[in-house]
Amino acid sequence: MTMKQNVHAQNVVSSFKAKLPDALVNDIGDTHLDELALLIESAISTAVLEEMEKAADKIDKLAHDIRHFAEHFDN
Repeated sequence: MTMKQNVHAQNVVSSFKAKLPDALVNDIGDTHLDELALLIESAISTAVLEEMEKAADKIDKLAHDIRHFAEHFDN
């Protein structure tokens, strides 16, 4: 998943660069644009991990509910 996030971050930076005049892109420099890509990749990773945690919580609750149902099935 990290490779996809990296590619997506690079695509976002490329789109951003395309909207700027060449002189401004040169002033910003590759170092800052690389830092921007890392920030974007980090933001993507954080969002993905937060959603995975929510999904894991839902699965945990579902497992608990199924176990409770199975234990009280005959009652």
